[in-house]
Amino acid sequence: MNKLPLDRVRWPLVALLASAASLAFAYYLQFFHNQAPCQMCWWQRYVYFTATPVAIVAIVLNWRGAGPRLMSALSILLGLTFLVGFFIATWHALFEWDIAPGPAGCSAIDSGALPTDGSLMDLLSKPQAIPSCKDPLWRLPSQPWGLSMAGLNAVWSLILAGLSLYAASQPPILADTANEPIQP
Repeated sequence: MNKLPLDRVRWPLVALLASAASLAFAYYLQFFHNQAPCQMCWWQRYVYFTATPVAIVAIVLNWRGAGPRLMSALSILLGLTFLVGFFIATWHALFEWDIAPGPAGCSAIDSGALPTDGSLMDLLSKPQAIPSCKDPLWRLPSQPWGLSMAGLNAVWSLILAGLSLYAASQPPILADTANEPIQP
């Protein structure tokens, strides 16, 4: 079996794209499917908000000629960041399944019915309901034992953490130039 085509030089770009895609998906669900995030969902997003600048710094430092130890350290830092995301998402999923206790204040806050008529300022000044961390909006498959978005995020974060740590241990992949024609 061949190695994965990831190394400590290429991984920060992949991690940046994975973080951006994760955030884009979360915001897509929020704005186009009206799935407002709960408190613990925000905590899971903070992981990707943290991984993004770490990956950007790693990319810039690589362009400036960073050494292999620094690139490995940054890949390990990305891996630890994604591991934090795994633990938060797992805690959220276990809280949804009534296996683990949740944080205080992570229940739905009822703000009453929103006004449908009146001025824009009336609409904007009315407090919005915050969803409960306990109630997943959907599960995949749609069974009580299915994975919610928190469960899927736990799996995704664990994959990203594993790939980060794998990439940190890999030397840079060099291009195969043995079969290139000799330039005169």
